[in-house]
This record gives sequence, C-alpha cells and structure tokens, in this order.
Amino acid sequence: MMRIQIRLFGEFREAVGQGSVVLELPLGADCLQALRELAARHPRLGPLLFAGENVRDHIHVFLNGQNVNNLDGLATKLADGDVLTFFTPISGG
Repeated sequence: MMRIQIRLFGEFREAVGQGSVVLELPLGADCLQALRELAARHPRLGPLLFAGENVRDHIHVFLNGQNVNNLDGLATKLADGDVLTFFTPISGG
C-alpha cells in the first residue's frame, strides 16, 4: 500500500469539509483510481468530479505540481508520498 495526499480547493474543499485528504491506495494505482476512491469516500464530491464514468473535461489534475496532461494523463502512476491536486479553470472579466 501507499499513501498519497489530495489537496482540495474551492467547491471541492466545501464538498469534503476539509482542505486535504490522505488516501491509502494499492501500489501501482494511478490518478484516475485515486479520484474514484476519493469520490467513493466523499459522495458529494462525485458529481463535481465525474460525468458518468469520466472525469469532467474542465478539471485540471496536477501531480506534485505538474499537470498530468504533460505526463500519462489520468493513467499516470502514483508513488508513496505523492500530492494530487485538481482545479476548475478560473475566469474573470
């Protein structure tokens, strides 16, 4: 097993009621598995993160500060001690 930290911001933080969560996941787990486990533990978060089985298109996921789109996407493997964050784009006018 490995432990990762998920930091939560904005509406995600409100849905969970805290700023971070530590998950224990099996070795070899990827970002998508972590997000699914998080949503399973915090049901109010699920609809904010997922549209059906897929992560919503507007969610930006970062692993240790790097956008996972620059790695292997949501299939990016996690390691013990990693920090996962995700955001929705912020726009203004």
